[in-house]
Amino acid sequence: MQVKLPDHIEYVLNQLKIHGFQAVIVGGAVRDLLMNRIPRDFDVLCSARPAEVEKLFARTLPIGHKHGTTVVMVGDRRVEISSCRGFDSGDWDAMLKDDLLHRDFTVNAMAMDEEGNLIDPYGGRQDIARKLIRVPENRAEERFRDDPLRMLRAVRLAAVLDFELDASLLPAIEKCSALIESVSAERIREELIYILTSSHPAAGLRLMVETGLMQRIIPEVMAMVGFEQYNPAHVNDVFNHSLAVVENVPNKLEMRLAALLHDIGKPATFTMDSCGIGHFYHHQQESQRQTLEILKRLKFSRAVIDKVSILVGNHMYWLKKPDREGVARLLMQVGEDNLPDLFTLQKADITGSASFHDISFIDQAERIYQEMVASGLPLKLRDLAVNGYDLMEIGYQADAKLGQALQVLWEMVLTNLVENNQARLLAAARELLPTL
Repeated sequence: MQVKLPDHIEYVLNQLKIHGFQAVIVGGAVRDLLMNRIPRDFDVLCSARPAEVEKLFARTLPIGHKHGTTVVMVGDRRVEISSCRGFDSGDWDAMLKDDLLHRDFTVNAMAMDEEGNLIDPYGGRQDIARKLIRVPENRAEERFRDDPLRMLRAVRLAAVLDFELDASLLPAIEKCSALIESVSAERIREELIYILTSSHPAAGLRLMVETGLMQRIIPEVMAMVGFEQYNPAHVNDVFNHSLAVVENVPNKLEMRLAALLHDIGKPATFTMDSCGIGHFYHHQQESQRQTLEILKRLKFSRAVIDKVSILVGNHMYWLKKPDREGVARLLMQVGEDNLPDLFTLQKADITGSASFHDISFIDQAERIYQEMVASGLPLKLRDLAVNGYDLMEIGYQADAKLGQALQVLWEMVLTNLVENNQARLLAAARELLPTL
């Protein structure tokens, strides 16, 4: 197979080779090259010990020495070089085959030398053609016990590559699923991010449910599975509706999370009226509460948690008859950074519901918002023509009233009651002072 490896990878392979060591690229990079995908990074496997690797390169980082790995810096590029399992045996072919056997999946258990020769003892290339995720020699349970995160990684690869899980994986995951609870929240979170931001997030999320992993990772989701809504506005159960929304929003982590979790509070708030119609009053607040718990448990960043919870908590704030004042109040409630994404989520929510979709009122609200942007209105509090120091100069104290006054002035500007002009705002602030 003719391949052109990046210059820094060719340099690393050549350095090892001219000093008498065997070296190949392994793992996901080989898989991606076979699939005509651009590899994110390249991992090198060699017959040298970590200490020997360090002597061959000017800049190294002993980050993974206890696992037999050395990070080599070639310019500003990082290359992970691992020592082959059993490197003391001297039989390179046997060592390489054994090393590949202990990798997670056949599509990652291949190697390639600098000339493009493929080493594939476990049928990885055939499994790529079959679009199948399989463990070498079908030792799934053994590999999952070695590292339980591999169960979730199997789902991630299926979602990213649009592959299916081999039949041998399903019983192994079912048997080992409880072991995922021993994995750190941070590692689980990273795999979940890959699934949500893949090209097939709904398929990945369904696999999490089918394999029992969802019950261990986000058990709250399981209440949505099969939960019928008994409402003419919805043709799907809560889970499948949520997956439709996930597929309808842009591929941004916060949007995909909000789409998955926006209705997670519905089962807990379900009521049925005398006509047999289901209702979920105030489910957005319950969804927001559960969202905060889930994202904190999975160690998401504060920025992600804040944004997703705002989107979830406000997804039912629909402006059926939008005007500038209504859009202004919504802007103040969710923030300028979140309002466009909220409109997008609301559209995806509606189009993922019943067969008839009317999103014209959201389009109108967006047009009003864009007009506000074009007119130069202060879309953030800090864009006001006055600040706290200006108000203190006219008699305000540095207390809660100061913040209240700035909020009221901002609202007055957004609703067109006063210009964003320092003199006019200070005059309005003087009138406000006695009332706060």
